[in-house]
Amino acid sequence: MLDGYIIEELRRREAERQRQERQRPQVEIPLHRDDDDQRDRRSEREEPSESGSSVVTIDF
Repeated sequence: MLDGYIIEELRRREAERQRQERQRPQVEIPLHRDDDDQRDRRSEREEPSESGSSVVTIDF
């Protein structure tokens, strides 16, 4: 069995870790926007042109 001091130290460290985690900034990403439905319907009506192709380059 662990000594009482060790158990208290483990509890103190866990409480400190949880406190730091709660203070960390968080970003919430929206799962659904109101205008998503309109955009989806608009893209379904538009037919892609077969005459040319588009290339998108993303550089990080």
